[in-house]
Formats: sequence, structure tokens, C-alpha cells
Amino acid sequence: MGNKVQYTFASLFGNNPDISLEEKVRVMQEIQKIGGLTFRVKKDTEGWLAQCNEAKGIITGNTNPSPTAIEIESQIRDAIFVAFNIKIDKRSVASPFSFEYLIDQNHNAGGADQKETTVGAVE
Repeated sequence: MGNKVQYTFASLFGNNPDISLEEKVRVMQEIQKIGGLTFRVKKDTEGWLAQCNEAKGIITGNTNPSPTAIEIESQIRDAIFVAFNIKIDKRSVASPFSFEYLIDQNHNAGGADQKETTVGAVE
């Protein structure tokens, strides 16, 4: 037997700053025209499958036979984003944190003849 999952504006978009308010409104209006989106989730020993009841073309799944609710919701959200061609504008603020690390290429325990490579900042 499957579980029924229903999405709201908040659960679909969360607090994602990369999706404009206009885009969120556009998608929610399209979803309202359909009458909402609900998904039937079926699990078995070979994995799980989620299919939208209102738009049969929105489908996702995985081979994990014991998925968490977070895994299922994340993949359903991704399927909805693709189905409604949700535009994501990278407007997030870059992290102020960066770091450098060294790679020991010789693995010489004595320290002699070691070569160290500095890899650029990673953000």
C-alpha cells in the first residue's frame, strides 16, 4: 500500500532565494489549474516509485528499498521542478569562507623529499 504526499507552497519552494517570487507564483498558479499535486508512493524490495496522481508524467523513484521521507520528498520536488520548468537564478551570496589544503604526493613518513602541492581556495 502506498503513502499519499501533498505539497504546499512552503514545502515545494521552502526558503530558496534562487527562485524568484514571480516564478513561485507562476508555478503555483499552474498547479492550481490542475487542482494540486498529490503523489502515490509505492515501495517494494527493488526500490520505490512516486507518480503524480494529477499529471501522470511526473514520476520519480530510486532503487533504495528503504528510502527516508527526506529522500522521497527531495526527489519528488526535483521532478516537479523539471516538469514545470522552474527557473533557478543563482542569486545566492557566495560563502565568505575558503580554505586551502596540501596534498602529500610521496607519502614519505620521514619527511625527506616530500612534495607538497597547494590547491587553490575552495568555496
